[in-house]
Amino acid sequence: MPHSHYLQVARGQDAKNDDRTQALTVKRVSHMIWAVLATLASLVLILGGAGHPPPIVLLPLVIVIWIIGHIAVWGIASLAARGRRGTSSAQGVRPWPTGLRLALIGTAVGAAMGLVQIAVTIFLGKMYPYRDAALWTMTMAIWLVHGACFTGLLLRRPWSRLLGSMLALGWAVLSGWQIAEHLLRGYRVEIGALLLVTGSMLLLAWIGLHLATSSRVKSFLSDQDA
Repeated sequence: MPHSHYLQVARGQDAKNDDRTQALTVKRVSHMIWAVLATLASLVLILGGAGHPPPIVLLPLVIVIWIIGHIAVWGIASLAARGRRGTSSAQGVRPWPTGLRLALIGTAVGAAMGLVQIAVTIFLGKMYPYRDAALWTMTMAIWLVHGACFTGLLLRRPWSRLLGSMLALGWAVLSGWQIAEHLLRGYRVEIGALLLVTGSMLLLAWIGLHLATSSRVKSFLSDQDA
């Protein structure tokens, strides 16, 4: 029995090493892709021709976003590595459940929106996208909550499951409210847009309920070394 246990732990450690190698490759590829995208955007602005104002005036903003993007990739990789180190070696490397992957993507988008809001506000020297201080602060608070949930998911903290569930359900309710408002007030609604919003609402509702009730998600986030 002890030999079997040690063998299981060794296999789990080997799987972790393979996972670290794969994560390092993903990190390097992400940096390369981000650099290529920034280069292409810069060339478009430089060669964009005349205008008023000329497109090249946006080049400093692209450079700022490029730097923030590389810092974000490094930070995300570091947080993910910490999350992996905290998992039980005996369990090996477990794949992320689909619901958690979708929650990770959604909260990452929200966190990125917050970074863009800050970067553009600094670049323009005025609050963006809202000039009202209260509205700007409220929007930023929402993105910060998404960022906190994204960080918790990467670190595989159990509390991030419920927070992610509440965020998904909250966006689903907001989408449903917007649909009902347009239909009840007789606004003109395009079928394509209505189907898109309805599909998004149902997906968000499923993610929220899945995070709240899935035993697999609970087990994945609670698999930590003592």
